[in-house]
Amino acid sequence: MRECGRSMVEMLGVLAIIGVLSVGAIAGYSKAMMKYKLNKQAEQLSTLVNAGLYYAGQWNLSESASLIPYLIKLNEVPKEMIKSQNQVTIYDVFNTAIQMTYIIYNGLHYTQFVIQLDTSSNSNQSLDICRNVVNVAKEFHANLWHMTIVSHGSDETWNGDEDSWDEASYFGDAYCSSGNNCLKDMTVEQIDTFCRYNFGKPNSPHLKLVWME
Repeated sequence: MRECGRSMVEMLGVLAIIGVLSVGAIAGYSKAMMKYKLNKQAEQLSTLVNAGLYYAGQWNLSESASLIPYLIKLNEVPKEMIKSQNQVTIYDVFNTAIQMTYIIYNGLHYTQFVIQLDTSSNSNQSLDICRNVVNVAKEFHANLWHMTIVSHGSDETWNGDEDSWDEASYFGDAYCSSGNNCLKDMTVEQIDTFCRYNFGKPNSPHLKLVWME
């Protein structure tokens, strides 16, 4: 009598092949999704910086204030970035908190665009996101005053003293001729070093882009 079907060894072999293919498919999907999110983040950030630069010099504010509510009213903020009633903070595709503030300080008027990057975990994703933000910033090298990555130190609490911040900065075209690091000339190695500056520091490290009004 002739038996039909597959042996246990054959079935295990088939399952092993399916498992390998599934792992490859998941890895490929994860990589594609990360690439999509990085592209989406770059689009979101570019939209906001372009809007901030477009209205620079037109705010006519008498004191420092968040610009996010104004930009929302002007329909300059993508709707998917508005995730709460708190319209001072918006969020990119990675759920990274973002603020844009008009600053008046010591006679200067400037806009500070702050991205709360989470680099405390030392993860490859954190590094990829930071690199992405820096590459967006480089596109605006002719318009920015500076790009700075700031940490409130390695302690678990920050004492509120701004002079205690550690900082690393690259400057826009008009401000990098006096020995300052030029944003437009950042190399891949310098971007990597810049992004690793806050790795392992838990106290709200952030990256800020600043332009004059």
